[in-house]
Amino acid sequence: MDAEQNQVLDTASETREQQDTGAGDCPQSQLDSPTEPAESPVKGQEMKHLQDIVTESGTSEETQEMEPKTEKSPKKMSLEPSQEIQTSTEVVTKAEKYPEKQPELESSTEVSEPATALYVEPENIQTAEPEKQPMPEKTPEPLAENNIETAPEKMAEPVPEAVKLSEQAVPEPVTQPESENLLEPEEKEPEESEKQAESGIVLEVAPAMPAETVKEVEADKQTEAEIVQEPEPKKSVPAETVMVEKLVEAEIVKEVESEKRAEGDAVEQQKAEVVEQVPAPGTLSFAFLEHEQTKATLRTSRTLIILRGLPGSGKSLLARAIADSYQGLCTVCCADDHGVKPESPEASADGYKAFDDAVVACCSVGASAQVIVVDDTNHTHDRLARLGEVAEQHRLVAMFLEPRTEWSRDLPQLAKKTLRGLEEAQIQAMKVPFEETSLPLFFGWFLLPGVQDKVRCTSMDFLKTLDTLEAFKKHLPDFTVEAEKEVDLEQYFQANGALHCTTKFCDYGKAEGAKEYADKPAVKELYGSAFELSLSALFVTPRTVGARVSLSEDQLITLWPADAEKEAVPVVPAAATLPAGSRAHITLGCAEGVEPQQTGFDLLEILALQQEGQEGELVEEMELGSLAYYGKGRWLLSLREPVSAQACFSSLYGPKKADTTKKDGDKKKKQKCTIL
Repeated sequence: MDAEQNQVLDTASETREQQDTGAGDCPQSQLDSPTEPAESPVKGQEMKHLQDIVTESGTSEETQEMEPKTEKSPKKMSLEPSQEIQTSTEVVTKAEKYPEKQPELESSTEVSEPATALYVEPENIQTAEPEKQPMPEKTPEPLAENNIETAPEKMAEPVPEAVKLSEQAVPEPVTQPESENLLEPEEKEPEESEKQAESGIVLEVAPAMPAETVKEVEADKQTEAEIVQEPEPKKSVPAETVMVEKLVEAEIVKEVESEKRAEGDAVEQQKAEVVEQVPAPGTLSFAFLEHEQTKATLRTSRTLIILRGLPGSGKSLLARAIADSYQGLCTVCCADDHGVKPESPEASADGYKAFDDAVVACCSVGASAQVIVVDDTNHTHDRLARLGEVAEQHRLVAMFLEPRTEWSRDLPQLAKKTLRGLEEAQIQAMKVPFEETSLPLFFGWFLLPGVQDKVRCTSMDFLKTLDTLEAFKKHLPDFTVEAEKEVDLEQYFQANGALHCTTKFCDYGKAEGAKEYADKPAVKELYGSAFELSLSALFVTPRTVGARVSLSEDQLITLWPADAEKEAVPVVPAAATLPAGSRAHITLGCAEGVEPQQTGFDLLEILALQQEGQEGELVEEMELGSLAYYGKGRWLLSLREPVSAQACFSSLYGPKKADTTKKDGDKKKKQKCTIL
């Protein structure tokens, strides 16, 4: 073993002598590229061959020209002589300790021997501290241009241990300026060199490029990096074009901001609508919403509630309140759901047709809803009359309601609150016909559908009995000029609409005192309330058939006009002396061509005769009561037990009167009954 160490030291000494004579002139590529011997037993020949290469390179002029340009060498070629000696020593030590692995250790010794040729005096070479300890990896593929075979992977294993020993044992050498440029490691190493360092195998490196070439390559790389990093320069744009683009962008920004403000305003308006959904005191003060008796009555009867009001007045709020009060029994028909635009009714003809069809479907007999709400402006007479007709045809009590909000007729407030986006001028155009129909044809108590059937049956039974009596036949000329002919009273009288007891005839505001009556607090408060009327008598004249209503004291005070009887004085002079409520009646039928108002006048005449002391001719005691005759075809049946009739205080809008001129002769004929 000592002999082998002496051999390694002799080899290192010879290499040092050669370095003193020609190492300064040898090319860096030759120094950095040790030749790996194959597994040949003759090592002296390889060493001699290496010395010859060094000698030839020392005399080469080409090597002298490249000498100053080979300032840096691969990091892995800067092994110090002491490291190489330590490597050999480590191999010898391991061979003694592990004799079974001696062939592998000898192979590793062969790897380190060529590196001894690079030995330089420690005082002339700066030690390059290894940046990291190389780890063995797979042997990389040999470089094509150098055609160098790499050592097997197992031969590189001892190298890291030798390096560790050298770091611990070898003192830091003195740095010399001459050798600093020769063996100083590069700051930036090629990727292939790093791979070699990690694998522990040193490969032969191609000669370094001239400094100018290196600078050109670095400049090219820097240029490529700038091209990749820097964006493509923008083309120059004229100043005018830039200004125009900026102006366009500013306009777009303004439009977007304006749209956002509009959306914000709409949201705020909707929020305000939500806030206003909390009704102010008195806004929903309706009897059918507050009176339990009325609510119980309407739940067992069918009612058509027709809302009317200008856009934004609060109709939808009222509709929701009604639906909440009659949950499970209420249906709301909204005109907006059918594309109706009340501000332009001509353009909404199709929408109104679909809307009316929906209302009729809800009012049909098979419908389950007891309360049907019609949500629309209903600001024209035609619409109100049409809906009143639908209620009558389907035997529903109709109520016409207007929201009681403070702004219901305030144009500026309505324009702000409506969701239709209407201007004040458009709302004003709707306000004119709306105010013309603010008052109905009349106010009154309307009998509920079930009660109407009961009263009609009672009156028909009475007429059937009356026209069979001999006393009636005796006074038949009161009804016809031909006394020999019989009269069928059921066909003689024609029923006119829903049964009701009129309180005030308004004629849409044209009648005297109509507005004063409509503005009475009691009328507003009790509108829509349920009442119970008492029918005390039935009467027949050649013109009408009706039932007398005996009003209670409360009904007289609250809803009956104080001047109701005085209005009939021009027709019945004795009505001025009759007590209040004498005119209260229900028209059950009229002869052809006779107006329903005549029924009240006929009743006043009979009562005036009674007041004068005429008891009438008692004809017969009937099952219902006593029958008396008061002359001129006037018959009165005083009911033995009054008939109780439930009714609802409401109003009616009828169709417009047709302006037709009738001959006097035709009028006289219509007053007579048809002869059967």
